[in-house]
Amino acid sequence: MKAGDIKKVAVIGAGVMGEGIAQNFAQGGLSVRVFDQNTDILTRCFNQVGANLRLFAEFGLLPKEPSLILSRMEFHLARELEKKIKDCAFVVESIPEVLPQKRELFARLDSCHQDVILSSNTSSFTMSAIAEGMRTPGRVIGLHYFMPAHIVPLVEIHRGKNTADEVVEVTRQLMVKVGKKPVLVGKEVPGLIVNRIQTAMMREANYLVEQGVVTPEDFDMAARASYGFRLASLGPFAQLDINGLDTVMRGNEQIYKVLSNTTEPSPAIVEKVKRGELGLKSGQGYYDYRGKSKEQIIEERDRNLLKQLILFNQL
Repeated sequence: MKAGDIKKVAVIGAGVMGEGIAQNFAQGGLSVRVFDQNTDILTRCFNQVGANLRLFAEFGLLPKEPSLILSRMEFHLARELEKKIKDCAFVVESIPEVLPQKRELFARLDSCHQDVILSSNTSSFTMSAIAEGMRTPGRVIGLHYFMPAHIVPLVEIHRGKNTADEVVEVTRQLMVKVGKKPVLVGKEVPGLIVNRIQTAMMREANYLVEQGVVTPEDFDMAARASYGFRLASLGPFAQLDINGLDTVMRGNEQIYKVLSNTTEPSPAIVEKVKRGELGLKSGQGYYDYRGKSKEQIIEERDRNLLKQLILFNQL
């Protein structure tokens, strides 16, 4: 099978990641069937994708009418999965990050036609762990999108120990076809590439806040106005070359020795979770979100990211 042979895809799980993944495929010209156990979540997904598409059109990023793209999407309850998935050539699982639930779903998908590629949006589990016990683990692959999935270009493709080379290549081609920037993860490692880097950075950021070196607000500004400002156009290794590797080496000799190496979550985050301060979902975290709706905050975020996407596409 070639990527061009894939005309219909299924997205299982219509949450914040699933909605963006489904939208991306629909914008790429494919028919998409979205499944979830909850009717309210499917309705919210439909409405949010419609709002997202209108915003894309406003920024000149949509060559087709939003209504046409939305017409490529169907929404079904999970109990219809076996019936409605039969003619889908590619499947993306985007259910909660609970290993037994993922294994149960993939065992259920094991009965799909052998040519159907089965992928997971997992951000923390290996594909070998998810595919354990399957009869057809060779067509199982990891496809890790980043929030918001309809805007952020990157997708990490990662294989299990039994994943066929053809499945990797077809998946890579499909991602290029729908406008994503795929990177291949060479080995099975927890957290893949980006989440490992983000987690290492945030460990040090939390340490600096806890030590009174910086406030969360000032750290966010420091990140946005320095390395964050240049990352979209200049990756870290290219920046090392520009800095001079001898200069970088001398700096590493001094700084590596004093970096945080804790293996436990930040005490500040643990305390916030205990108090129910979960961030945007609860109205308060490091910042106070009360007084604005979640929809307003998400739209503000997406407007800023769409400006960046326009510039990124020009690189």
